[in-house]
Amino acid sequence: MIDKLQKIALAIQFLRLPVIAVGFFCLATTILIIINAISNDGDKFLIPSFVGVLWAMSTYTFIVTFRSVPEKADNSLSGFGKLKRHLHRGWYWLISTVFLGSTVAAIFFTKSMISIWLRDYAE
Repeated sequence: MIDKLQKIALAIQFLRLPVIAVGFFCLATTILIIINAISNDGDKFLIPSFVGVLWAMSTYTFIVTFRSVPEKADNSLSGFGKLKRHLHRGWYWLISTVFLGSTVAAIFFTKSMISIWLRDYAE
């Protein structure tokens, strides 16, 4: 599984800088909406900008974390080297499990936030 995640992260690595730009734009929009909360005119963009920050952070974290997964242990390593490699790859398995769980949570959060947004602003 972590090898597949590495392949995906390497395939979408070109999105790293655009994701940073989108994330900063959404974060700036969120902050400006909160600071300028005098009228409710700009509030309709608060939920989409917050969801944009969430997904930009998630995508960037995925790319940066899984582009450097250690290779599987081979016969050229000593016993301690194999153990160290297995522990390092085990750590990536744990991270991937947490990441997949947080992605599922982000999907449900996005679904509920977008449904609230559509209910309030889609007229």
